[in-house]
Amino acid sequence: MRGRSSKLWVASGVLVAIGLGVWLWRAAVNRPTYPTINSPRPILGKVDAAVKLEEFSDFQCPACKSAQSTVKEIVDTFGDRIAFSYRHFPLLSIHPQAFRAALASECANDQGKFWEYHDKLFEMQPAFSRDELVGYARGLQLDEPSFAACLDSKAKSDLIREDMREGETRNVRGTPTFFVNDEAIDDWTQLKSVLQGKLIGG
Repeated sequence: MRGRSSKLWVASGVLVAIGLGVWLWRAAVNRPTYPTINSPRPILGKVDAAVKLEEFSDFQCPACKSAQSTVKEIVDTFGDRIAFSYRHFPLLSIHPQAFRAALASECANDQGKFWEYHDKLFEMQPAFSRDELVGYARGLQLDEPSFAACLDSKAKSDLIREDMREGETRNVRGTPTFFVNDEAIDDWTQLKSVLQGKLIGG
């Protein structure tokens, strides 16, 4: 009896392994594909401006949302005298939806609407389910199947993680963190005066 029982356990284990293998194979076959697209990083202002403003940010971060009115005022005020860029720094331990939102923004960038999608994410924070993110793309008249394939395949993961590594290298500890010409600005409410000083001094 003991031998027969052992054989049954072995047979059951083999069947489970086969079933798991089939499930993984089907998951791989059904995984959406997305072409490799190396879209340029979005810049507001003038790409080669002498004064560069960078924001390391998290779409699920309430403080980052609060900072957006200041950022918009700065971009409207200084225009082509600065180059403003957004860098992803999702705080994974406290904002579980932030990485997916970052992926979605870069999928939108592949269709030339990063900033529109960026604004929509902060407006709708923290509603970042997969279906909600696709819905925002639809509302911005993006190509929905292409966007969904990009999002579901996590095609932009390497880009997000590259920004995160860059932030860690530059001692970013929280969001939002701003840099003006590589100099960290501790108080983002003072950004406008810092930029004015840089532009006058330059």
